[in-house]
Amino acid sequence: MEKLKKLFESVDKVTSGISAFTLFLMMVWIFVDVMLRTFFHRPIQGTIELTGEYLMVLLVYLSLSYTHKQDGHVKVTFLEEKFSKRIKNITKCMTNLFAACLFSFISILNFQEGLEYIEQNIRSSGVLSYPLAPALFIISLGMMMITLRLLIECISIIFPNKVVSSNSLADSEKKITG
Repeated sequence: MEKLKKLFESVDKVTSGISAFTLFLMMVWIFVDVMLRTFFHRPIQGTIELTGEYLMVLLVYLSLSYTHKQDGHVKVTFLEEKFSKRIKNITKCMTNLFAACLFSFISILNFQEGLEYIEQNIRSSGVLSYPLAPALFIISLGMMMITLRLLIECISIIFPNKVVSSNSLADSEKKITG
């Protein structure tokens, strides 16, 4: 189990790195597009389509799991604060299992849709006419990553002594490094 978790953490690190690079790329691309549009009246063709249908997909879906690991998603906790630790763990586990089922379903549907897009050669309707299937596969990968993250979290809640949680790993690394 620990080897699988380390493999997952490595893949998650790569996908979040790709997401971070995508953010930088979008920032530079849009800046250059605005400068070219403003000063030379020659924008980059397909900027809106590529940033919206590929780069945003990379940015959002490849960082879902990492954001959850860092506890970065928006949540409402005013009721949760009043619960005991045991009740918090039960509700978190139930919520994670429900979300994991939902996200895995979304992942499977997007993967199937991507296969259909390839089969039917569905492309964007813009000037560039690029294939749309890879974006669906990226969404599917991101949904599967968050699904695995939620399941790992559930396992660490149910068996706290068997599996080292990713947050406790990060805490122990902080203690070691100072």
